[in-house]
Amino acid sequence: MKQNIARRVASVCFLSACMSFSIDSQPSASAQAPTIRVQSSLVLVDVISQNLKSGLPIRGFRKEDFRLFDNGREVRIATFDAGARYDTRPVALWLVVICNEGGLPKFGASAEFSGEESVFRSALSHLDNHETVGVAHWCDNGETQLDLLPTDDRDRSIRVLAETLKPISFQGGTDATDEVGEKTFRKMIRLIIRDAYRSNPKPLPVIVFLHGDHTGQPRGELNNLIDDFLETSGIVFGISDYRGPKHLFLIGEQAKIIHYMAKHTGGEYFSVAPVGYAAALESVLTQLHFRYELGFIPQAIDGKRHALRVELTKEAKETHRGIRLRFRPEYIPVREEPEWAH
Repeated sequence: MKQNIARRVASVCFLSACMSFSIDSQPSASAQAPTIRVQSSLVLVDVISQNLKSGLPIRGFRKEDFRLFDNGREVRIATFDAGARYDTRPVALWLVVICNEGGLPKFGASAEFSGEESVFRSALSHLDNHETVGVAHWCDNGETQLDLLPTDDRDRSIRVLAETLKPISFQGGTDATDEVGEKTFRKMIRLIIRDAYRSNPKPLPVIVFLHGDHTGQPRGELNNLIDDFLETSGIVFGISDYRGPKHLFLIGEQAKIIHYMAKHTGGEYFSVAPVGYAAALESVLTQLHFRYELGFIPQAIDGKRHALRVELTKEAKETHRGIRLRFRPEYIPVREEPEWAH
């Protein structure tokens, strides 16, 4: 999936963040737009605030500072949790890579992280005690695995990541191997979703791709995959080496799919030098730890797409100038649980 380089294209994705979550039961899958479904009568909307000058989150917002809209109609905020109070859902962090295929260029995939794994260890110390980290990979030869299920053993996660990044003999880079890699990528995401479904209580699954994003997928397949992932309120982030190759035009597919997933789940992609790897991961955790969760009762469990919007009140805007709120723009309330998640 990661190479032919001639099939890849540059894409710039900015954030939109807002999560929906099923408290009492499980969500289901949709077919087209990157949206989220919920089965519970309570929808949780994760909101990330950002000071446009400093880039840092605002920690002091109250329930009274927000307005929430479902399909343009203002709804009552029934519950309110703030990361600064340590009452938001715990994070299950996944470090995800593509196989380090021997003989291929070092930059543009995940191979550039081989030998640099230990630099992420300091960032993992910022996880709370009840939060976990897992490791997973996929490969153009059809192999995928959850190498380490979420654990509180930070050192072990770094050791497993190092093993996962060791070179393999397989070499891809053809149209046939790209197609296999695309299917394997989708399979891996669903394995991570399934793990989140089986967890009790359910965490907020967060995937951090260590990858240059030379990737492509058919748009329809990708949107279906995003819908599956968003059922768990998951968020996608990415970290790439700034020395990676530029992306070319990709015909007939969505290019830079990890950037695309980050855009539609409220995440962010970092392009940094190796010295900045740990700082990028620390930034991810800071955003997650100081997010807000607004809960509301949906107007109807109708299986249709609903537009979401979050605003600050007039008074809050006057008090906090130069603030951006990031939130997911849609959700779908449904009652059924996808069979593949069992």
